[in-house]
Amino acid sequence: MTDGDELLRLEYEYASRLLGTLTEIRFKLLALVPTLSGAVVAFVSSGSSGVELLAIGGLGLAATSGVLAYELRNGELRRRASERVNRLETELFPHGPLVGAPGRTPKLFGLIPASHRLGVGLVYGAAIGAWVYLVVWGALVAADQRHHSQSIGIAVGALVALAVAREIVVAQGPGPYSPGAAPVRKSSSTSATSPGSRSVR
Repeated sequence: MTDGDELLRLEYEYASRLLGTLTEIRFKLLALVPTLSGAVVAFVSSGSSGVELLAIGGLGLAATSGVLAYELRNGELRRRASERVNRLETELFPHGPLVGAPGRTPKLFGLIPASHRLGVGLVYGAAIGAWVYLVVWGALVAADQRHHSQSIGIAVGALVALAVAREIVVAQGPGPYSPGAAPVRKSSSTSATSPGSRSVR
């Protein structure tokens, strides 16, 4: 094994560990965010004052927005790490990337093409929509506009949830390779693979 082969394998090992760590963080956040948001909203009673609803909703909205910002940044790092792993696997493995060429895309409810970014968008959209629901409801109650206040909060929260989900799907869409990215070093002992063997992670 040449020094170039060893460097490629070390780089692949590090990139794979980074990708695994970022994926694990994503799954943990996706489990925590909707659980916490749903539990808080479920336990807030209609007898709460407007100030209480505003405080709980505002705090939850701020915290969830912060976690979402962290997730979006991690998602970009994860995309770059995945691209790097794919290119290294093309160099190191005779048959190309382990995942292989993309196959048939499954559809959610048989209608919407399923993807990681769609799942992330739905989870964070629902969570932020729930907090907005509490904020709007609390603001109307605090302004002594109790008539249909909860229904209005639900409607506004649903609209915000859809808008946030859409923005996340767009923001985490596939992007071009970074112009400044260093090319993978060629190894004399690895065989070339066709461009069609790239995978989607």
